[in-house]
Order: sequence, then C-alpha cells, then structure tokens
Amino acid sequence: ENTSGAGNPSGSVGTADPGSANSPNDGGSPEAKQLKVKTYFANDNLDKLIEREAEITYSTDADKYKASLDALKQPPEDKLSSLSEGITYKSVEVKDGNVVVDMSIADEGRLGAPGEQLLVLSIRETLFQFGEVKSIELLVDGEKTESLMGHVGLPHPIKRD
Repeated sequence: ENTSGAGNPSGSVGTADPGSANSPNDGGSPEAKQLKVKTYFANDNLDKLIEREAEITYSTDADKYKASLDALKQPPEDKLSSLSEGITYKSVEVKDGNVVVDMSIADEGRLGAPGEQLLVLSIRETLFQFGEVKSIELLVDGEKTESLMGHVGLPHPIKRD
C-alpha cells in the first residue's frame, strides 16, 4: 500500500510539474532569440535591390518583424545604400498573419520614384520571407496613405503574389 500510495502522488506530481513548469515559460517567454534574416539594400545606382543577411535578436513575432525592418537601416557594405534612412519604424503589430507597420518619414528619408519603389519592395521582401506573414499594411504616422512619398501607389494591404 505504501509503495503504491507513494508512487501515485509522486507520479501525479511528476506529470504536473513539467506541465506547470512549461506553461509559465511558454506563456511569458520574452526570452531573446536570435535569427538570421534576409535584408535588402539598394545598389550604387539605386536601381536594384541587393540581398544580404543580418542577425536579429527578438522575443515575439512583432519584435522579429520590427528588428528585421530596423536591420534595413544598416547596410553591411559601403557600396550598398539603405532605403530606410530617415525612416522610423514606430510600431509593428501582427494579427492572424497580417502585419501592420506604422512608420514616420523624415525629410531626409524622402526618395524619388525609383527609390520609393525599391523601399516598398525591400519592406515587402523582408516581411514576406516569414511564411506566416500573409499581408502587410504600411501606415505613415498612423494613417493609410495613397503612397509613402507621393510617387508610387501603395496597396492596402500589400498581399503576397
């Protein structure tokens, strides 16, 4: 009797412990993770995107997307240009695979039509590398705009091809 009595409680405690130990970790795991992501920069002539790899640190999906966008501001080589210079990615929210990016654009961040087109493409390529992202909504200072900088029409939302 004692062995089965001792065995049962310890058995149930054993099964309960891993469960209760895991759930707080799963539920509140702002544990930093690292990931290599693709980033996109303009070539010297600002006429095509060049893909590079960057390492980001994040804890949630929204962090992962924001860190990936922030990585677009730091070209790894002198001959590459950041299209996101002068752009602040203020917030990134994600719901059901739909990513909403709110940004502000400083005067020095404004590009001509070719640069604006590449910027939108760089954001698109960066976020759609994550299979779970279905669409991207780009907002400027919280507003849906016809275009980021007045040259290139902006779909709401941007969908995967």
